[in-house]
Order: sequence, then structure tokens, then C-alpha cells
Amino acid sequence: MEKFINDYSIKQYGKDYNVKLDLTYRYKIKNDSVWRKWIGRLKKHLNKNDVFCDGIVVSEYDYCFSSLHNHLLLYCDTEYYVCESLIFNFWKNIGSMKIEKYNSSLGYSSYISKHLNKTDNNNWEMLSLL
Repeated sequence: MEKFINDYSIKQYGKDYNVKLDLTYRYKIKNDSVWRKWIGRLKKHLNKNDVFCDGIVVSEYDYCFSSLHNHLLLYCDTEYYVCESLIFNFWKNIGSMKIEKYNSSLGYSSYISKHLNKTDNNNWEMLSLL
């Protein structure tokens, strides 16, 4: 799975990811449908602002197993800072976020795939399907 995540953007768009994103929620969530709804709304917000984005979304429990959070690797067809600003302004009332430029040499695809399928709620999805 790590290789699939690592190679997805390059195989689909001929370019590597350009945004690494970690998202949490203000309220505890334990259901995939909730994070899928919010990530789908984030994608629609970006699209509405003329930003095409695709990538991989992973859900993972926090260290206490009390709430899910998400890790995303995104390919966006605009400058990083435009995408960063749009994400920040959308997500700031939903929860907290960590937005960074993606650096393939840091092995983030390994990090986000390490807990996949360890519980029923450690899942992944392609952003294009939300």
C-alpha cells in the first residue's frame, strides 16, 4: 500500500504531491462517514475556488483511540500558498490542521500507511472519489 500511495500522484498527473496535510476535528468522531463528509466538502471548496486537487486520504485513531483524524497527500494544480490559504480558511472552524509542502524524501507515504486496516476505522480513500 505504501508504494501505491507514494506513486499515485506521479502516475495520475505526471507530478508528485505538493501538499501534506494533517486534519483533526473539534469534536470526537468515530465514524468514517463523518470525515468523508468533511473532506468531501473541503475538496468542493477547493474546486469552487478553481483549484483542482486529488490525492490520498487516510483515517487514523489518535493515541487514546478516542477520535479519528486524517492525513492527506494532495496534488493541487495551483501554487502551494494558494492551496494552503484556502484549506486554512475552510478548516479553521472545523478543527486543527498542519499544512506543509510535500517533500518526497521524508517518507510520509510510509508514515500514513503504517496503521491502515489495524482497526475498522483505519481506512483510506482517493480524494477523487469523495
